[in-house]
Amino acid sequence: MTSPGSVPIPGAGGVVFDGDGQVLLVRYRSGAWAFPKGHLEPGETLEQTAVREVREETGIRATVVRPLFETRYTNDRGEARVIHWFVMQAAPGAPTTLEDTFPEGGFYPVDVAARMLTYPEDQQLLRAALGPALSAGSS
Repeated sequence: MTSPGSVPIPGAGGVVFDGDGQVLLVRYRSGAWAFPKGHLEPGETLEQTAVREVREETGIRATVVRPLFETRYTNDRGEARVIHWFVMQAAPGAPTTLEDTFPEGGFYPVDVAARMLTYPEDQQLLRAALGPALSAGSS
């Protein structure tokens, strides 16, 4: 457990869309489906971290479109984390090549991905990433 005054370890991640409007998810060995994310390296900006982590974890080259909000949690090692999230766009034609950490992952239609996501915070991230397009599609 973390102590109440401990400073969370910063990180960044991406809600990555491909050219067809599908969203990138990864499945952890625990079974949880989530978005790619990771820790800040010394000297990196949050945007650079998000781009690097998406590429390292999935092989997908993506660019930041806009910032989203941050999420906070305590990982399975008891470390407080704060993750800064970005909407990202995948480069066309890049195949997904997952890190060994992830037994499964890839691009999924938004409605399918919304049901697959394990954590409510990630479902909120997806809704926020869709933004006005989501409310325009519902009447």
